[in-house]
Amino acid sequence: MEELTIERLIGKNKLTITLTEDELEKAYRIMERRYLDEDFANALADAAQDTDMRFHAGHLAEFPELTSWLCACFDDFYDANMGHNDLLELALNHLRHESQEPHFFLSLSRTVPAVCMGMEKNMEECEQDCGRYHHCSNIAEANDRSRQWETLASLLTMHKNGSCSCNEDDAEECPAAKYLKGTWDISEFFHLEDRKEAA
Repeated sequence: MEELTIERLIGKNKLTITLTEDELEKAYRIMERRYLDEDFANALADAAQDTDMRFHAGHLAEFPELTSWLCACFDDFYDANMGHNDLLELALNHLRHESQEPHFFLSLSRTVPAVCMGMEKNMEECEQDCGRYHHCSNIAEANDRSRQWETLASLLTMHKNGSCSCNEDDAEECPAAKYLKGTWDISEFFHLEDRKEAA
């Protein structure tokens, strides 16, 4: 079994830390994911002028569930015969297509992470492990964002079915129509309440 021994000098003390093979594998996976996150951020920055792309690099920091979705796509599409950049582009093409559909936002609503007691967890884990999760503001915040994704999915469904406010006489475009046209940044939807409170 492979191990890695690291020596650190802290003050006058020399510390030796030994990582097991399992710990090395976990460290490798963490760094692999971090590099992939950066690659997607760079790829979205390069696609900033793409009118068919509804997301930009800043959204990855704001919505970690979007990064998780992209990384899952990358893993699903992985093929040893394809180059890394080709896989990134394939995942982004999938995002362009899927982000026009309500089910995409429902999938994001189910993967919103929550940071509880310093650890990132999905909401189901926190509900099982944290006896006081009802009072956890981190879980409440994650639940709110999850509901907003669900609301956006509903708005898109209504618009696609022709049952939204767009069909009324002299009505303004609904948020779903603006999103689909690319004239409305998705962040605006998540900060509508903030702006209302400020006003």
